[in-house]
Amino acid sequence: MKKYILLALIVILIGSGYLFTKSSTFKNHTNNISDLLTLEKENDYLNAKMGNETALNSKNIELGVENKELKSLKERLNKENLKYNTAVAVVTQRDNESWNSFIYINKGSDDGVKINTNVITSQGLVGKVIEVSKNSSKVDLLSAANYTSYISVQPKGNNKLQGLIKGADEKTGYLKMTLFNVNDKLKNGKIIVTSGLGGIYLPDIEIGRVKDVKIDNLGLNQTAYIEPLYNLNNIEYVILLLSKK
Repeated sequence: MKKYILLALIVILIGSGYLFTKSSTFKNHTNNISDLLTLEKENDYLNAKMGNETALNSKNIELGVENKELKSLKERLNKENLKYNTAVAVVTQRDNESWNSFIYINKGSDDGVKINTNVITSQGLVGKVIEVSKNSSKVDLLSAANYTSYISVQPKGNNKLQGLIKGADEKTGYLKMTLFNVNDKLKNGKIIVTSGLGGIYLPDIEIGRVKDVKIDNLGLNQTAYIEPLYNLNNIEYVILLLSKK
C-alpha cells in the first residue's frame, strides 16, 4: 500500500513539474535569465568597444600633440640653421629627484657637443650642457633652483634694461631676474631674452614671460619673476646650438 502511495506522489510531482515548465511563469523566468545573459554579453562588448575607442582617441590626441611639437621644432630648427650649426637630440633620461634640474640627451662629443652648448626647444632656451660623453650629455635646466651660472638678459627689443637670471623660485618655478637698476620699469607680459653678454649664452634666445615684479623692503633691489616658455614636464626633443656659422 505504501509503495502505491509513494508512486502516486512521484507521478504527481513529475506531472506538476512538467506543467510548471509549460507555464508562463516558468517561461518568463527562463526568458529573464536568457535576457540577462544576453545583456551581460552586450554590455561587455560595448565596454570593450568604448575602451578601445577611448584608447584610440587618446592615442590620436597624443600623436596630434607630438606632430604639432615636431612641426614647431622643425620651424625653429630652420630658423636657427641660418645662424648656427645645430643638432636635434632626444631626451633619454630624467630623475624624479632632480626633475626640475637636469635632463640627459642622446648627443655627445661625437656629434660636436661641448660644455656650455646652449640647449633650446621650439619655444626657447631650456639650459646648457654641463657634462659630455661620446654619445650623450647632461643638461642643466634653467628651472633648477641652484642653477650653475648667471644669465645676462633683457626684454626683447630693449637692450637698455638689463638684468641677471640665476635659478628659479622653488614654490612657483618662476625664474628670478635681478634688475641692474632698481628704477627700471618692467611690465608684466614682456618677453625676456638672452643679451649675449658673458660669453656662455648666445644672444636673443627667448627665455620666458614676466609674471610679476617686486622691490624689496629697503627699495634697493628689484626682482622680476619670469615664467619659462617651455613646458617643464613635456621636454622630449631639444635643439643644440653647436657653433656659429
